[in-house]
Amino acid sequence: MAVTTSAASADVATPVTRSHERLFLVLACTLALMLSSLPLLAGYLFATPERQFVGIVYNMPDHAQYFAWMRDLARQPLAPNRLTPEPNDPAFFNLLWWAAGRVGALTGLEYAALWSGLRLAAAAAALAAGYAFLNLAVADVRQRRLAYLIFIFGGGLGFIWIIVKHVYRLPEAPFPFNIYTAEANTFWIMTAFPHFGMALALIVAMTALLLQALRTGRYRYAVACGVLGAILGLQHAYDLITIYAVMGSFGLLVWLRDRRFPAFLFRCGLIIFALSAPAAAYLSALVLLDPTWGKKLSQFDNAGAWTPPPWELPVLLGVPFLLALLHFRPRALLSRSDAEALVAVWFVLHFVLAYLPVKFQIHLLLGWQMPIAILAAAAIATRVVPWFQQRRAALLKPALTILFGLMVATNVYLVAWRFVDFRRLEAPYYLTRGEAESLAWLEAHATASDVVLADLEYGQHVPVRSDARAFLAHWAGTLDFFDKKAMVREVFDPDVSDARRREILSTYGVTYIVARERDQARAALEPAVGRYLTVAFSEGDTTIYRVTPAHLPNG
Repeated sequence: MAVTTSAASADVATPVTRSHERLFLVLACTLALMLSSLPLLAGYLFATPERQFVGIVYNMPDHAQYFAWMRDLARQPLAPNRLTPEPNDPAFFNLLWWAAGRVGALTGLEYAALWSGLRLAAAAAALAAGYAFLNLAVADVRQRRLAYLIFIFGGGLGFIWIIVKHVYRLPEAPFPFNIYTAEANTFWIMTAFPHFGMALALIVAMTALLLQALRTGRYRYAVACGVLGAILGLQHAYDLITIYAVMGSFGLLVWLRDRRFPAFLFRCGLIIFALSAPAAAYLSALVLLDPTWGKKLSQFDNAGAWTPPPWELPVLLGVPFLLALLHFRPRALLSRSDAEALVAVWFVLHFVLAYLPVKFQIHLLLGWQMPIAILAAAAIATRVVPWFQQRRAALLKPALTILFGLMVATNVYLVAWRFVDFRRLEAPYYLTRGEAESLAWLEAHATASDVVLADLEYGQHVPVRSDARAFLAHWAGTLDFFDKKAMVREVFDPDVSDARRREILSTYGVTYIVARERDQARAALEPAVGRYLTVAFSEGDTTIYRVTPAHLPNG
């Protein structure tokens, strides 16, 4: 498999080779950061005085959730769930968004600027951790560089569904999760998902520290690994499942291989588990004991985000995955090289992790790109290139060009698609002037006791820009999401009885209603103005109505 921890088999480092390696790293990382920043730059360049860019590249609903946490954690150690109208006590902690919120509180930066900085920091962390692991696991410099480039830029073959969409003039591309799933695509993570980027960096760095502990026989690397595990558990605890599964299985294989109990590795495992497990225990206790957060997790399948079935993996993971399958040999699981065995078990276990019967199974794809990249680079270096050199030497360069073109094609599409999407200046990535100013009004006037009812497109911004709770804001965070979505339609529907409308407002303690022109709610709400509604703010296409509880049932 061409991976080894043996220093003797590594390339001899000279001042020239070290200089070349540094140059390669600088060029690769600079290119990655520049290309992954293009969509964000486009978002701001396309903005106009009438269309404000929200500063998010993709997946506004989830990011709005994170920013709501960030707003609360900037001022207190625990956050409530303000994506739902039901009152609930602060109970949730997330280290990443706490840190971002605290930076915002100290600097005065608003959430979009904080996200931009976090994106760069997470991308840099993932790039650094990726190279650190490869430097330990892959001795051959050419294979190491190739694996690094595949780790950074390699993507799936999802672009073929875009071609199918246009050829057959379909309204939507088929199998969208083959295209837009981020967890196993480092470049897409660097572009749009900084929380995944930081989690990926921690997963890879922990694995590198385990290898370094084995290489040096020093427990301090296990301690550092455990500390990173605690950080991971307080940020993205799902990924500790991957860490425990890979490291535990690796230990069993080493025991089987060496025919003696790996005492040092076992003690390292105990250290790592002891330091990291409390964070996982906290999250487990939260979802088991707190009804608000437990119900939130139970709604995770509202998004329909499941790992695509196994026969779709070649499309989801693309050419690197196919090359990894070509190169993988089961005997590598018992290799005398710890690095080779660790890469092999890491690669194999994701076939199980990705299909665990848990609602967040798709998140367990995160990290798979590293062993895939190592095996794919080995396949190119030891199988593809020699085959062409021996049989079709003239076709080697065209073949490699096609191969690498297929690896990056989906990521090229994802960047280009962001430009096309942003050029429309539409929600959810742009706010009209009326929407932006109404959110500023809510920030100045709404309090933690207020509940704001609005369409989902607007409601997701309410907990980010104000202290109020949103009636409808997130597919998982809003309890009884589909019921609440139907209730918003009822409130805005002129054919629904006024008694039903007042019942909804009273039951959930709604204090403000936000309606935009495209919500077509004027006919339903204007007759109530002067009775239980008052126009509190109006600008452009957006109106905020204040609800008078005394005129509602049970008021």
